[in-house]
Amino acid sequence: MTEPLWEAARPTGPRKPGPNGSVATEKVVEAVRAGTTRRLFPAVMSLTDDGLLVHERYLEGDGDAALLAATLARPGFSALTELLDALDTWCGRATRRHGDLLAPGLLDVTDGDLFGPLVTEAFTACAAGVPYAAAEQHARWTDFLDHFLQRLARDVTGPWFDRPSLRPPVTGIEAQTGETHNGRRRVLRVSMSGGGTLAYKPRPPGGELLLLASDNSVFAFLNSLPPVTGPVDLPVLRCTAGTGRDRSEYTWQEWVEQPSQWGVIRSIPGRRLSGTRLGRRQAERYWRRAGALAAAAHRFGIADLGEGNVLSGTRPGQREPMLYPVDLEIFLAPLPGLYDTGLIADTEAGDHHHPGLEDQARWCGIDGPVTHFTATAGGGLRLERRSRPCARTRTRTVVADSRGRTGYGPYLSSFLRGMFDAWALMCRHHEAIRAFLTSGEQDGHVRVLLKPTAAYTEALADRLTGTAPPSGTRTGAPHDEAAPDTVFGPDEVAQLDGLDVPYFFRRVSGGPLLRTGPPHTAVTIGAPPQWPPSTAVRDGRGGDLAGLGVALRDALEYVYGHVDPHDTYDTDGVRVRLSGRHTGEVGFDWPEAARRVVYLWDHGTVRIRVEPLPRPAPDADVRRRLLRIDRTDAVLRARWAASRFTDRETEDRLRVLTTAAIRWLEDVVKCHGWPGRALVGPAGAAAACRLVQHAEGPTAFQHECLRLIEQAAREGDLPRRQVAYVTDALRIRDGRPQLYGTKFRLREGNLEPCPMEHPDRVDALRRGLRMEPLARYAARVRDRYQPRTGRADPRGISSPPGTGNERPG
Repeated sequence: MTEPLWEAARPTGPRKPGPNGSVATEKVVEAVRAGTTRRLFPAVMSLTDDGLLVHERYLEGDGDAALLAATLARPGFSALTELLDALDTWCGRATRRHGDLLAPGLLDVTDGDLFGPLVTEAFTACAAGVPYAAAEQHARWTDFLDHFLQRLARDVTGPWFDRPSLRPPVTGIEAQTGETHNGRRRVLRVSMSGGGTLAYKPRPPGGELLLLASDNSVFAFLNSLPPVTGPVDLPVLRCTAGTGRDRSEYTWQEWVEQPSQWGVIRSIPGRRLSGTRLGRRQAERYWRRAGALAAAAHRFGIADLGEGNVLSGTRPGQREPMLYPVDLEIFLAPLPGLYDTGLIADTEAGDHHHPGLEDQARWCGIDGPVTHFTATAGGGLRLERRSRPCARTRTRTVVADSRGRTGYGPYLSSFLRGMFDAWALMCRHHEAIRAFLTSGEQDGHVRVLLKPTAAYTEALADRLTGTAPPSGTRTGAPHDEAAPDTVFGPDEVAQLDGLDVPYFFRRVSGGPLLRTGPPHTAVTIGAPPQWPPSTAVRDGRGGDLAGLGVALRDALEYVYGHVDPHDTYDTDGVRVRLSGRHTGEVGFDWPEAARRVVYLWDHGTVRIRVEPLPRPAPDADVRRRLLRIDRTDAVLRARWAASRFTDRETEDRLRVLTTAAIRWLEDVVKCHGWPGRALVGPAGAAAACRLVQHAEGPTAFQHECLRLIEQAAREGDLPRRQVAYVTDALRIRDGRPQLYGTKFRLREGNLEPCPMEHPDRVDALRRGLRMEPLARYAARVRDRYQPRTGRADPRGISSPPGTGNERPG
């Protein structure tokens, strides 16, 4: 047990009023009695048998209210009561000034979500006997909030807030815990009456705008490009810089909510841990996208992607979760490998075990309060500086599947495939990416951390709890004994003394180290080559396939203890062989180039070789099953069509058949790739394409099939017209006009093409796939099917006439 900073027994006599009749103090005490202050004061925590601190409760009820009232009446807490009175006055003034922007009663001194970090800090300082400049801290805090409200009032009428979900008034403002910087500023979580939520970031625009924004960013640019070796889906978020003369001082960013795929991923009696939980197919897609993000983080030198800075979540309208970097400040840094991004951890080298791609559902978390209450005998409270990790009940970084397996180890091939596909895409468009980064330099800034954040937060905790040395350039040991992380320069000390984490940045184009302020001010510290932005990373990294080798080695080392090193992983066109933690190889099939790219490594060397890609051996079993499914489908579809689509029993049997068949086809694709002519012959290949056209339900896999069909057609493994048939079928199923005119509908007894997106260009599009003109094709369709009104060839029709799913001629 640590030495308590403060201890108080529960008073037994009548409750004393607040000091000097303070109205704000009385309001706070009564709110504690009602249990509505929550985060306004430190939480009551207890120590578990496994050495973790668990949250018990916030201050609430008559006993805690009486103890708080007696405490605030003491002279040593006068700075806190002064702060509460000033905050209460500001709430009234701000409400009058911005009443049309704020929901009634929103600003209140008892709001723990908004004022909790500041009030907790003041309470801790007073309890520890540390002088606390209440007037100065109040002025900084309310100046920050005044700027926020002024900027919101200015920007809320602009285009970024044009969505109904972001319409005013504001219904909630939450100050995020953790570090403050630039004059006690914090990230705010802002809730709007339309149901939307966004982040307000009071700092110079950084990597979010340059790399992550859903419009005009590097990630959005890469997502818009045609794939090179496979589909790439990098995370993007809606974010924008502010407006007005101070637009370079803040940004707005979409808030990432936890996904609907949420559940308990670990439990013991009395304790549960919840996180993202996915089925097998969703997990494969999730980890493939996460692999693409890992490759992009390595390519663009993105660091500090540990727990809290990357979140598993979904955007509005999105069905499947992704891993989103929501705090992307440090980028274009010369990172030696994937470990340095923070996405994976090297605990042997001293990394904490809470990276962004956390592989185990641990009970402990990385963050926690500086101080906490512990209940004493008789109902009193003791304030202690936190010395143990806190237990968490939820995690946004650990992802589990339906079998309880966590991390990307069980989905190693999917993760590595995502890395390779993203890297190949970045290599193909290396020059365009470099031009993009250059063109985005005008307003871009990158953060520079002179020390690890943990060193700064520890120094701040020392100051707040009265254990810090006097202001100066050293903390802890004498200068010749002090660790580098505890020796601070004057510019760092000045910010630490103001209870801020030191914050420095540079322009993306380089230049001196800067501090915020009107205007940005230069700091007299030279720029060593390891500081971002690195010209070598911006201009050179990612120009060839060899550059991915180190990241692949690191990714496999990280999960080595969670995979069977004797297994050969051979799915998704990925072949992995591990002969030890630091030795192995991984190969990637590149069918379009008829090559396999192989990476090999040992303790000190990473090599790459390119070899011919062998054609798949014919598979008679897959061919037979495809043809059997196709024949059964034809019989059932003929019976259904003969009933003029009223036979519900046959319709249900068709649905069961196609649902089971499409699941089986997913396994075939995963093991063999697309079943083209080389694998299953011409008839089997055509049957596979028809199956995709007839499948119902979610279309994510069908769209993936279309990509594979397009690739097979380019390689000559399928007739090109199959691309047209499947494209039009999926577009119509998605409620979009067709492109190639292959689908017809019955109107007033006549067959006519379903609506087309470009009717004036349809023949040119068909010609590109070596198909006859639409008029000639339409005549043949009518000759064949018109006499049998409503009874088209059963192999081609998957729903009643009107959807146009006839079998092409």
